[in-house]
Amino acid sequence: MSCQRRVWRDAALSALCCASLLSDALPAQQFASAADTSIVHVDLPLGRSYPITTSSTITQASVANPDVADVVVIGTKDVVINGRGPGETDVILWQTDAPLRHYRVSVHSPADQQQVVIAVKFAEVRRDFLRSLGLSGVYRDAHTRVGTGQFSTDNVFDQSTGKITLPSTIGFGTVLSDFGTSKLLGLLDADEQTGDARILAEPTVMASNKDSASFLAGGEIPIPVAQNTGTGGVPTITIIWREFGIKLNFYAEIVSDSLIKLHIRPEVSSLDFTNGIEISGFKIPALRTRHVESTVDVRRDQSIIISGLMDDERQKTKDGIPFLKDIPILGSLFSSTSWQRNQTELLVVVTPIVTDPMHPRPQDLLHFVPDTTLPARKALEPRLPAPPKP
Repeated sequence: MSCQRRVWRDAALSALCCASLLSDALPAQQFASAADTSIVHVDLPLGRSYPITTSSTITQASVANPDVADVVVIGTKDVVINGRGPGETDVILWQTDAPLRHYRVSVHSPADQQQVVIAVKFAEVRRDFLRSLGLSGVYRDAHTRVGTGQFSTDNVFDQSTGKITLPSTIGFGTVLSDFGTSKLLGLLDADEQTGDARILAEPTVMASNKDSASFLAGGEIPIPVAQNTGTGGVPTITIIWREFGIKLNFYAEIVSDSLIKLHIRPEVSSLDFTNGIEISGFKIPALRTRHVESTVDVRRDQSIIISGLMDDERQKTKDGIPFLKDIPILGSLFSSTSWQRNQTELLVVVTPIVTDPMHPRPQDLLHFVPDTTLPARKALEPRLPAPPKP
């Protein structure tokens, strides 16, 4: 009996050992199959949902951290993952006739680790028109001389030869006649100028969320400023610099995954020497500036257009002899008239784009070609000692 009991006891221990080995091997196989399952990464903004539809019936769902995301079962084959708090968690779905699905959900705020790229297009169209019509005449005899316009002085006459040299500022077309007399000389000059100009810049400026950035395509002009050093002292001249050209200042804030609050101030300025001033020998040009400043909510990847910045200047100048130039019809013989019109229009197109600094766009990357010049590469390579001679 003792021998049989010993045999049964050994057989029972062997069975227990085999069962233990099988129980240890079963989770290992399950973990191996889980490790082989591909993980699907889900990038989910806070407060958004991610629907999932499977081909087989879902039997069970598991969430590692319910504070980050939860799973709502809609049907036998449909579930929805909802982002609840910032962080990262795993969601696993088991199916009847298909392998399990493993999702790694990353929930974040819409503004976390985001940058705003502002693509701006400036277009300024300028149309200039200038027309001038002038009549100059001179009458002289042995006792009297009367001259108007270009003949108001004798600078255009060569005293030795009597030839006339007209200035370079004269109009495009001229008519000169003495009317068959030796005492009267008349000059008619006419000129008309028209032209179109277009200033275009397409800057792309990048800034972090809730940060500002600026852009300038132009230059700076020095402006002298006189400052008193004290009572009876000689004033000193200091220089300040003023920017001009095409400028852009903006501040962007990501409100949600589809909306951006944008504070933008585009400006176009140019130098105006006609209206400049002269201070202590310094000639300072004036600045012609147009800008607009606004705060708007813009959908990402969509454009807004800022237009309507029109500038239309018209000027008519009449120069002639007092009182005589105002005579109807005959007043044209004693005057010259010029018409000038300057019209400009500014158009600004702004497009905000949200990018991830960890995954930048291809157009934002600059690829460098490695230097493969052999002499430079050989200089950097370590030199091995020469083999000993036999």
